[in-house]
Amino acid sequence: MIKNHAQPRRNLPHEIASQLRHDIISGTCKPGEALAEPVLAGRFGVSRAPVREAMIELERAGLVQFEPTGRTRVRTLEEKDITEIVEARIALESMGARLAAIRWTAADTRWIEESIAAQEKATTGVKFSELDIAMHEYIMQCSGNERLVTLWQYVRWQFEMALTYIHSLQQKMAPDLRSFSVMGHRNVLKPLAGRQPETAAKVMSQHIKDSIEWYTPQAPESPPAAKATHSGKRSIPTK
Repeated sequence: MIKNHAQPRRNLPHEIASQLRHDIISGTCKPGEALAEPVLAGRFGVSRAPVREAMIELERAGLVQFEPTGRTRVRTLEEKDITEIVEARIALESMGARLAAIRWTAADTRWIEESIAAQEKATTGVKFSELDIAMHEYIMQCSGNERLVTLWQYVRWQFEMALTYIHSLQQKMAPDLRSFSVMGHRNVLKPLAGRQPETAAKVMSQHIKDSIEWYTPQAPESPPAAKATHSGKRSIPTK
């Protein structure tokens, strides 16, 4: 009998989408930037068909938008978009934290502690963002609810794009805010490790709310923990 040693077939559209997703989230491709199919086809050495399929995948993830003219551009997140993303994350991640606390183990605690240690050593905002979102994804996976994780994945990439921008501002405007974020992660870990479902849900919800209230469009602010009250929602510039 002759064994078939053929290599698995490549999924070109997904490979292209993965690379472009990295470029968008890292800020290599700027908000509002045009993504021309002929240029991308030349870059990846493929026909326009897989590029077009990749654009559809990215559009579904909320990272690009199609214009009536036929052009495709990197999505620009407005205040309304940020608000909706935050509201969705609060709903999904508070439920995820509640379920995760019920199933939490000592091994999960060690994983989060190692992640936080790596966050403290991160040398760039992009790296910190990757570690940050990976930690939140781990907690969602610990919920044991696959459908909940699928719903969370839908807003994950849009949030990661916004988070990378936030941390790029942090480098220029308020370096202490990274420490604030790490502190928030430690606060989230406490009720998870203590297997306190309701407290874990509340702490996660507050952490997400605080994480989006770091900046006004014009000037840096103190971390939310340093203020007596919050005056309301703020927009996050993406240009």
